[in-house]
Amino acid sequence: MMRRTRSGPSIREFLNYYVLVLLAEQPHTKRELIQEIRDRSADNRVYRSTGALWVASADMDKVLANLRQRGLIECDSASGKWQISWHGRRARSKIERQNQSESGGKERAAEKMLSLLTSVPSNAYVLDAGTGEGFLAFRLAEYGFQVLGIDSGSFDYSKDSIQQARQQARTQGGNVEFRQADIRRLAEPDNSFDYIVSSQAIHCMEDQLECLKAIYKLLQPGGRFLCVDFLVGLRGFLAHGWHCFLAISREEWVELLLENGFYNVRMYEIDDYLLTEAQKPA
Repeated sequence: MMRRTRSGPSIREFLNYYVLVLLAEQPHTKRELIQEIRDRSADNRVYRSTGALWVASADMDKVLANLRQRGLIECDSASGKWQISWHGRRARSKIERQNQSESGGKERAAEKMLSLLTSVPSNAYVLDAGTGEGFLAFRLAEYGFQVLGIDSGSFDYSKDSIQQARQQARTQGGNVEFRQADIRRLAEPDNSFDYIVSSQAIHCMEDQLECLKAIYKLLQPGGRFLCVDFLVGLRGFLAHGWHCFLAISREEWVELLLENGFYNVRMYEIDDYLLTEAQKPA
């Protein structure tokens, strides 16, 4: 993320569960809890140097106070270490049972995104940022949109994706083009696209803030941005592990989009995924 620490309701929602997990293993001080979370999420740095989850100290204070008030944890005054109570162990098991379900959120979120675009002119020009093998791009082309799909191919799993998308386009047809490109350096004039969409790609982008600025510039006045990505918080973590914290949280989306000129921000939680929609002023 573009900030050093992460905070807000989505992070605290996760912490209310994961602090119990850590304390069930052994007692920790507040500082040790924050460090342990950073260490366990360190693999996220493969995607972005700031990808590890660094919890804000104030948010950890709020969570510890809440859990203590509910009788789920207690603090040893001599060592300063927090310990889980019997009630805390039961609460942790209850949370895990309540959140055990198979995820179909990705497909339903994509369908919801497409439903939001079906009432617009079919000749609209759409950019699919982080297209991968072109799942969304081909669906949009079927609806009659003119589509450009781009992917940087920065990671091993995506380095051949554009080539595969181009091969499929040659056999499938449709008004769709694919390029290997970084959205921050896309060779298209400003105000080029009626819509910019993205599915499970923003969380992998090296500099999310610069990518959002590029999206704003590339959109025509009145154009819309729609993004499907992991839901940051408890449900996202239980479904996707630490990887979900590479994504932008609900409250961060609102702040960042408004700061960068967007308005009419809407969000739809679909299981462990979040669909975000915003508009550039006309």
